[in-house]
Amino acid sequence: MDSQGTVVVRLSTSSALIPLQGATVTITKTRPDGTQELLAVRVTNFDGLTAPVMVETPPMAESRSYQNTSIPYAVVDIRVERTGFDRVLVKNAQVFSNTETRQELSLIPTPDLPSSFDRTETFVVPPQSLS
Repeated sequence: MDSQGTVVVRLSTSSALIPLQGATVTITKTRPDGTQELLAVRVTNFDGLTAPVMVETPPMAESRSYQNTSIPYAVVDIRVERTGFDRVLVKNAQVFSNTETRQELSLIPTPDLPSSFDRTETFVVPPQSLS
């Protein structure tokens, strides 16, 4: 892989869409042996945004060929945590070469019940149908 794309995460509070500052965002990828590789840890700024994270991707030309049998994008997992809100996990977010992937997420406030403290909302992104 000699190409790169970037990932930027934007967080807000549930339906109010108020930017959420101070959330921890962890971006990982799964290695061929099944273990997780940490790519970056970022904290959201005043606007609810992370700094861009560079991700190695397959070359852009691979996404333009119908004969290509490998996936033409990199796959990462994005985990978001902030005190007072449910955790969010996005599995299989897709990052294309020379492209900024913007992941917009809204966090839901956690109820004050101790049984709610370990809740994680998980989203799984299905593979692209590029044909």
